[in-house]
Amino acid sequence: MDTNEPIIEISHLKKSFGDNQVLKGIDFTLSKNETVVVLGKSGCGKSILIKCIVGLVKPDSGLLKVLGKNIFELNQHQLDMIREKIGFVFQNSALYDSMTVRENLEFPLRKHNKKKSLAEVNELVKEALINVGLLDAINMMPSELSGGMRKRVGLARSLILKPEIMLYDEPTTGLDPITAKEITGLMLKMQKKYNISSIVISHDMTCARLTANRMLVLIDGIFYAQGTFDELQKSPDEKIHAFFE
Repeated sequence: MDTNEPIIEISHLKKSFGDNQVLKGIDFTLSKNETVVVLGKSGCGKSILIKCIVGLVKPDSGLLKVLGKNIFELNQHQLDMIREKIGFVFQNSALYDSMTVRENLEFPLRKHNKKKSLAEVNELVKEALINVGLLDAINMMPSELSGGMRKRVGLARSLILKPEIMLYDEPTTGLDPITAKEITGLMLKMQKKYNISSIVISHDMTCARLTANRMLVLIDGIFYAQGTFDELQKSPDEKIHAFFE
């Protein structure tokens, strides 16, 4: 991959479900080390967009390249190799309730890196939990964790493969303001430590302000506007201003 090539490149991306046209022609690029925050009302297609990026949803038409590869021209093995380089933090953390914290973190390592020794796996699990300040929780079950702790474990699991790209789906939803700010701080810390390029879907304007290099507003299936937090906050357009009230 050319170092000057966009990390993610999307052109004229469209996706419908029956008569519901969710994405009507998305154009977007993500550059290396950039964090882009996507704003939009519930149900507008934000989550569908990032599911397209990881190949979980196939669009009806358009171009979608990740790390220089056209996602929808890849076979399963090639797609899995791309997915190894993408961390995905789900809105509900998506931990496996029947597994301990350690086992949750081991899962992606065993799935993608079968040649790692037990010692290597243990070291990576410990490093990931130290990154999020939760080494003491290594043998706990998800049911024993607070909402904030579950988010931290979800973040640690997503980072354990050292991804080049992070996709965050409402990373601070359901958290109190203090915990939400801690999670936002972790996102910034991990981006800097591992040179990660990120897309953040969020309604949390504090998270958006602190993390975004650039913000995109998704309205009626297209990116209606883009700019920095300050630029969009000062916009006289009522549709944009509504997000900042």
